[in-house]
Amino acid sequence: MNYTKKDKSSLLLRETVESLRNKPVKSTFMERLILSDRATDLYGGLSQPIKLGFCHQYVLENVSCPVKPYDILLGRFEEHVPTEEEEEIINEIHAKHDEIHMYMVDMGHCTFDWETIVKLGLPGLIEDAERRIQKQLANGGEAKRVIFLRGMSLVYQAYLRFIERYADAAEEAGLCDAAEVCRNLVKGAPATFREAIQLVLFIANIFSVYSARNNATLCCGRVDEYLLPFYQRDIESGILTREDAGYIIDDFNCKIALLTGRGEHQMSYKSEFATGWFRNPMYDSPTYVIIGGYTISGEYRENPLTKLFLERLYPRLENPLYVFRRTKNTTEDLWTIVCDKLRQNSTLLVYNDETVIPAMLRSGVKAADANNYTIHGCNWPDIHGASFYYGASGGPIPGYIMNALFDDNGRFIKEFGAIDEMYELIGQCWRNYLKSEFAELREFMRGRKETPPDILRTFECFSRGSRECATSMMYCAEYLMRYVTIRNIGTAADMMAAMEEMLFGDDPVSFDRLADALWENFEGFEDILKRCRSAPKYGQDDDRADRHAVRLMNLFTDIVYEESFDSETGVQDICALCVTTTDMDHIYQGGRMDATPDGRRAHADLSENLSPSRNVSESATALLNSVSKLPLDRFSAGAFNVRMPKNFVSGDAGLENLKILLGTYFEDGGMQVQISVADTKELRDAQKNPDNYRDLMVRITGYSALFVDMIDHAQEEIIKRDEMS
Repeated sequence: MNYTKKDKSSLLLRETVESLRNKPVKSTFMERLILSDRATDLYGGLSQPIKLGFCHQYVLENVSCPVKPYDILLGRFEEHVPTEEEEEIINEIHAKHDEIHMYMVDMGHCTFDWETIVKLGLPGLIEDAERRIQKQLANGGEAKRVIFLRGMSLVYQAYLRFIERYADAAEEAGLCDAAEVCRNLVKGAPATFREAIQLVLFIANIFSVYSARNNATLCCGRVDEYLLPFYQRDIESGILTREDAGYIIDDFNCKIALLTGRGEHQMSYKSEFATGWFRNPMYDSPTYVIIGGYTISGEYRENPLTKLFLERLYPRLENPLYVFRRTKNTTEDLWTIVCDKLRQNSTLLVYNDETVIPAMLRSGVKAADANNYTIHGCNWPDIHGASFYYGASGGPIPGYIMNALFDDNGRFIKEFGAIDEMYELIGQCWRNYLKSEFAELREFMRGRKETPPDILRTFECFSRGSRECATSMMYCAEYLMRYVTIRNIGTAADMMAAMEEMLFGDDPVSFDRLADALWENFEGFEDILKRCRSAPKYGQDDDRADRHAVRLMNLFTDIVYEESFDSETGVQDICALCVTTTDMDHIYQGGRMDATPDGRRAHADLSENLSPSRNVSESATALLNSVSKLPLDRFSAGAFNVRMPKNFVSGDAGLENLKILLGTYFEDGGMQVQISVADTKELRDAQKNPDNYRDLMVRITGYSALFVDMIDHAQEEIIKRDEMS
């Protein structure tokens, strides 16, 4: 049957939505498990980079290359519900590799050097690796570096062979145009928009299924920027129309989405509703796609692909996750599309270039790289192919407050004369911690450039530093990034506001009485509890609380910045990126923490990310005003969850409400926002009648989930989020 591109797009979208809603929970990438297990046995005795390369070659030579007649792009992966016999095989492989992992060593959470990938193509990367091997041999290079590069070359060849096999499969199925695209990619670098996006899709999905061990969240980078030259050439030459490019983007989105399993991992992992990582290394992993923002040179231009990618963002798809980079120059037309997609519960986050880029610069990132920043799951920053995440420091601000002000017996360490004395001790506690953390990091950095590679990760094959230096990214990345988490600001600000009012206000309580109340979890101290809870709260646009949030964040980030400079040389030698993301850690950390002066009982949740404490905010305007007061131009990433009722954003008036509300928030200095449009009543009904709400999606932190696929306590966590009006 001869399908038009429009027909193909429609059929694929229908298939994808059906898969996301009704794919059996136990659907498994069986070929991945069986072939990877065999490959690991076959090549287990080889040096790790060579083993990685040969295992890739074995697997990608033998896996299926499924196609359907309505495919525009290629890149499906075989999965099915295992038989009873296959379940036994799964259990055997799982037990076997519980301690000895299969050849996969990657964990995703990165952005490749996509500009170079589409410029050189896989044949160009192979040539580059072979040239570097010869140079190492000619110059007497270390054997480990030669082996490292040889492993890279083998991985490229394996990926290329998979594409070649897909060309054969497409040709056999009568998809001659798709086969030709693949054959061109086997010969050289992509020359057209379709070839370039097909290469990106192949590499992203091969990595996610056959290279990463699990949780293969990957960022496809700034697709509208590096694909723009291909798009413009094709449009100008007449071989592509805007409409056809849209259908190609639809296929790109669907092929990524089709990999996704059922359930979500932060609160529902290993439940009967969850596929799990072993069955599907993608499970609920978000694949990030970045659009919008300033160019690498810091200029703003209207990029036609930005609008096109936004328009093709289909609200019913859980994945990929799009990140729109907003600037002060963002046009009204573009902003209208963004807000319309947000109110449809599309899998879309918005970041503000006006805050993120200054934060990157403050951390020591060069201007061009800061302008080119990306975000990967779950709301973590990095630089295209040039950064390596080397651990995180920090944690809940409430914990540092309690550790600084109270002794092991829950008593104030002294009777403070003013709130400023408290801040001084909190700052010292934080500084002492960071000094220790950064000292260990500096110790590692002293000899890292001279260290030969010990292991090749697949993502390093697509990273700038590893290719150039023939070593692991942790030893050569231009930006060895240390994420510094400064979070739970809602609880922290409320604690300081409550102590200021209760200890230094017009009707002060004694330090001992407040300490006694906290020690007893407010039991028998109902008067103190009432006063703690009635004190000013962050999230209500109340400066009495908000100024503490601002002061705490300034204090903590000032110390991060100061300690990132070597005290002996005066050089900023640590790339410390401040982030506010908690994921669901606010539940875990709160469960470990005793009662706090804001009126929070022992073991109750802390505030999440940038949000206020539970049941504090009712007005979206007040909430956004509080958040935008924060010095967010010191933070490179973070999450801000907002749940809105449908009636607030419905119709033309609702869209205008949302545009003004969020536009003002970003103009006032907001960094990020992610919205779930769902009424509390609707969520409660979805718990009782899940079949009526198969399309109801909510934001977790840096990814989306189908509400009805979440287990009870996970659903309750979403419902607990304040509904804004």
